[in-house]
Amino acid sequence: MYHFIYNPIAGNGKSRRFKAALETRLKSLGAAHAFYETQGRREAIDIARRLTSRNSEEVNIVAMGGDGTLNEVLNGLVDPARVRLGIVPCGSGNDFAAAAGIPNAPDGALDVLINGEAKPTDYLECGGVRGINVIGTGIDVDILHRYSRMKVLKGSAAYLASLVITLLGYKLKRFLEITPEGAREHRAFIACAGNGQRIGGGIPVCPEAVIDDGLADIVIVDNISRSGIPFALAKLMKRRILELPTTAFRRDARLRIQAEGPMPIQIDGEIYEGLPFDVRVVSGKLRVYRP
Repeated sequence: MYHFIYNPIAGNGKSRRFKAALETRLKSLGAAHAFYETQGRREAIDIARRLTSRNSEEVNIVAMGGDGTLNEVLNGLVDPARVRLGIVPCGSGNDFAAAAGIPNAPDGALDVLINGEAKPTDYLECGGVRGINVIGTGIDVDILHRYSRMKVLKGSAAYLASLVITLLGYKLKRFLEITPEGAREHRAFIACAGNGQRIGGGIPVCPEAVIDDGLADIVIVDNISRSGIPFALAKLMKRRILELPTTAFRRDARLRIQAEGPMPIQIDGEIYEGLPFDVRVVSGKLRVYRP
């Protein structure tokens, strides 16, 4: 039985077309299935919680939407170890689906569900909130604030426009990175822990991240001058952000940051206020259908 948690407004209507195509093929295959339509923000959490609390055995839960829907479904799972998680990417970004190698076409995504294997896949936790793609602070939070107010552009074009506009007045964030070796001071452009590779519909902020290695890619870009921003942006878009001399990069199972004042955090594109920035990798529990 496949339980599809479906966001009807994902991808500006694309999800509705996907749903029709999936229903036709599932019926032809004789595959038992049910669709659960969300009516608003965070409802996918409640649906996933209901579905996984009433099943004592393993259950197939499919997140059908964009990265936001996937994140909500993940946070609603009562016990990720008892879930085989599927993804049908039909949002505007689909960044984690890209890292997992899941096709952006309904038939291709369904083939992965029907014929693929649910493989062990890492996820992240920060302050009791789960994330599966990228958790970060810095310019990405400011970009998301601006992106949420965009009226004309949509999807990755809106995110890129928000990035460029935000760069013009961005101020570096001061914080301490807490490590077993001691505290490291940063004036950061961005600081993130990546399980997936990209944000904003294709911006490769953690270009070498691997979703099942038990580690996050830690990327902290420090002390960029205003004149150096165009060069840094070009490196970022070419998947070469790790080559910047101001980039600190390592792989670790934890990233802990402390700041003097409030530090908003983005988790898979959702902004959280008041959470401690203490990101940990959770490995060996969740299984995701992927090639």
